[in-house]
Amino acid sequence: MQLLKVIDFPTIVEMAMERLQNSPYTVLRRISCECKHGVLFLRGRLFSFHEKQVAQETVVGIDGVTQVVNQVEVD
Repeated sequence: MQLLKVIDFPTIVEMAMERLQNSPYTVLRRISCECKHGVLFLRGRLFSFHEKQVAQETVVGIDGVTQVVNQVEVD
């Protein structure tokens, strides 16, 4: 029998923020995160669609995240 690991939403946000803060793309530090029922929302403003995509890829694969909704706006 396999046990599922349960991760609370504040922990998911902490993990996502840590990844963004530690990214070589320092501009990602401008992004905020919120998690509701396993859905991770990214919000903020960046300078390019490439940076927006990098932000999303940075948080993919965090335990407990079922979907990433990238609401980052590009200037």
